Amino acid sequence: MLRILFVDDEPDDLQAIRRTSQLMQHEWDMHFVDSGQAALVVLSQRPFDVVVSDMRMTRMDGADLLAAVRRQYPTCARIILSDCTEKDAQFRSTKVAHQLLSKPCRLDELTRTIDRIQASRGYVESNAIRAIVGQVDQLPVLGDVYEDFMAAVDRDTSTAEALGRIVSQDIALTAELLRLVNSAFFGLRRTVDSTADAITYLGVDVVRAIVAGHSVFGVDVPGLDVDRIACRAQWAAALVRAMLRAEGASNQEAAEGYLAGGLHEVGLLVLGSLPVPPGADLTAVVESNDPIVERLTFGADRFAIGAYLLGLWGFSPSLVEGVRSLGLDTAPEPSEVGRVGWALHVARRQLVLAGVDELDATVGEDALGALMIGASAELGAPLAHRQ
Repeated sequence: MLRILFVDDEPDDLQAIRRTSQLMQHEWDMHFVDSGQAALVVLSQRPFDVVVSDMRMTRMDGADLLAAVRRQYPTCARIILSDCTEKDAQFRSTKVAHQLLSKPCRLDELTRTIDRIQASRGYVESNAIRAIVGQVDQLPVLGDVYEDFMAAVDRDTSTAEALGRIVSQDIALTAELLRLVNSAFFGLRRTVDSTADAITYLGVDVVRAIVAGHSVFGVDVPGLDVDRIACRAQWAAALVRAMLRAEGASNQEAAEGYLAGGLHEVGLLVLGSLPVPPGADLTAVVESNDPIVERLTFGADRFAIGAYLLGLWGFSPSLVEGVRSLGLDTAPEPSEVGRVGWALHVARRQLVLAGVDELDATVGEDALGALMIGASAELGAPLAHRQ
């Protein structure tokens, strides 16, 4: 049974949550407390899988509470409920909460969110790795991306599309922006799949603050060539989208494919922070491009870790499962991963065969066309027939 701790210092709101959530009493083991301090006491006495906290609370607010939970109980999923509109609250929440939900929150939305989080837990069996993933608030970004973005903003002439192209060069920034704008906190009726649309909705000032916050985290991941990871992400995103468009996929499906390609190796940045076993060479393990080697070395591969992180952050189940399936010992049937997932598999294989060192940092039409020829030969049949 799932163990969930609810925290709210408003008696009426806490009672409303208690009353509504009783419908889940056969699936959830629930505990209710009226302050952040009381929550930490209860957490010290028994384990919980999920903490759901109100943002606005006296003495210790939701962001402070979840920051403490992240430090002390990193395997516990963290959800913020908030009716705040202040930008400061948004920033502070997104740094410590896996997901932001608007308040009042419907039970079906809460259960769907928690179900997805629980599904992603199954991708990583090691509690030690889960703890490291649970402590992730920001991922490394490239210094050049930060500098280019700030320079473009200072010119005051850059469009959202131009700024979006800069941000898209980095998978960590892309994940952060899309995680924030697609959170239930904003209640958008459609999924935002592009960085340009995210910048348009959030505003340049908000995005500038997010980029600046990432720059403080640092960019050094010993043993990893972050530039190569970012380059491969850009090529994967472009190739998946091109393949889907060639097969007549909808704009929404092509956008999801682009996002899946860009984020499919986000777990590699986390993998680089795991303790390297004695005698192992992180660079050699990573450059093997073999999930089995990664599992034997670390207990999990980049795709399992990435799927777990993306699941915690609330990305779509189809995208999460598509990333996870890249680490399977045997390639899945196209019908098992859907059109986007299958395009992602084909794109990944083409890029591994091509070798990232043979690709320019900027995606070019000629090289992309050559990769498309290889992808088409591998497919052997239209993607549309492989759903």
